Amino acid sequence: MSVTIKDVARIAGTSISTVSKVVNGSPTISEATIKRVNDAIKSLNYVPNERGRNLARKSTKNVAFVTKVKRDMAFYNPHLFEVMTGAGKALSQRGYTMEFIGLNAPSIEEIKKIVDSKSVDGMMIHASALTPEIAKYIVKERFPHAVMGMPNFPNGVCWIDNDNNLSGQLAAKHLLSIERQKIAFIGGKQNDLISELRLEGVDEELGHHMMSLPKEYIVKTASTQEDGYQATIKLIKNHPEIDAIICANNILDLGCINALNDLGKKIPEEVAVVTFDDYPYAIITKPQTTAINIDVFDLGGQAARLLIEKINKPNYHFQSYITVPLLVIRESTRK
Repeated sequence: MSVTIKDVARIAGTSISTVSKVVNGSPTISEATIKRVNDAIKSLNYVPNERGRNLARKSTKNVAFVTKVKRDMAFYNPHLFEVMTGAGKALSQRGYTMEFIGLNAPSIEEIKKIVDSKSVDGMMIHASALTPEIAKYIVKERFPHAVMGMPNFPNGVCWIDNDNNLSGQLAAKHLLSIERQKIAFIGGKQNDLISELRLEGVDEELGHHMMSLPKEYIVKTASTQEDGYQATIKLIKNHPEIDAIICANNILDLGCINALNDLGKKIPEEVAVVTFDDYPYAIITKPQTTAINIDVFDLGGQAARLLIEKINKPNYHFQSYITVPLLVIRESTRK
């Protein structure tokens, strides 16, 4: 038969509530009583019920990781698992568990279910799963949260993100350092905030050098490999003077590199290429692509740590860029 808290109380000569207070670190118990209870716990090999302790503290020590999902998501958003792994490790180190909640169509009703269930102390929300209605609700309810990615609408939520503007600046600065003057940009759709911020960064850096990115050198796409291929073909055929292309993401980069190879363009001698993020394609293109890389594992970990801070200090608020982009030079720009 397993040892219970009643057994500990009997051996220590105290009440059950006193044992509970000792186990939960209450400062109101005398040192002598604490010693008697701990000695009883040790002699009986008593293991406190973690769930019961959490209930006593009105805490579950559990966090929800909420994101938008669909079939083949691993191919469309390969970084999500790294973010989750980073978050899970940081939470585990602080005694928390993480519950994955994938939503096909994020709605305020689904978020209300999570909050009302009282099964989690807080939630990490991927920006893809955040709507203005959900943002308004969690702020109104003062529910502990950390949004991963800057929302593309006015909001009062707590969020962290990569500095995509700075990433764009680094990409342009690198191309200028290898004396490229005619730089094109293949990006996502008009409402693709990450792509737009990276484009703004490119424009900003070129502006520092009294240069600009001509409108005809910018192509907006749906961010598929085929889009990257066709955009590159169009750019080079219409503007053969282009000597560098910045791709807003890995998928576009894969199409871009393939198109340049099919056109017989020498990389980087005739056209240099820069993309963002190492994984999964930048390291397998031929030639391998220079990338502005972000440690998304660290992003997940930092989001988790900030969420725990928010759980412990409800008035704590944050909206910030938190990870530093790193230039990884490869054959696509190497002299």
